[in-house]
Amino acid sequence: MKKLVLIIAAVFGMAIAANAANYKVDNNAIDALIENAEEVLTIEVAEAAPLAANLPTVSKSEIQPAVALVLNFLLGGFGIHRHYMGTSPAMWAIYTFTFAGIFGIVPTVDLVMLIIGTINNDIGQYINNRKFFMWI
Repeated sequence: MKKLVLIIAAVFGMAIAANAANYKVDNNAIDALIENAEEVLTIEVAEAAPLAANLPTVSKSEIQPAVALVLNFLLGGFGIHRHYMGTSPAMWAIYTFTFAGIFGIVPTVDLVMLIIGTINNDIGQYINNRKFFMWI
């Protein structure tokens, strides 16, 4: 309890010390900074679309359903099975930072859908699927 009170006191102390009235703006320094800055070209949305289209994809013949099932069972919370099947590069972070894919619900549904797809001998709809919920 003492630590909690100390942490709260420290946060309030920092908030009081960071008062905006303590800072002064030097307009000459800002103007000099802008004058010496380099111009940066931005990419328009229409130009960025081909970049998104160049993301690596996986061939359907390269994916083995049994490997995807094992990866999902062992490392499903980290989305490793999705990388094996060719998803967006940030999917591991989404699975990891949503606490194993919304507390393990998403990998469990992924596992069920992969089992059904393996039985039907068709997991093609899950390969190169860039959505978080691959079954939708």
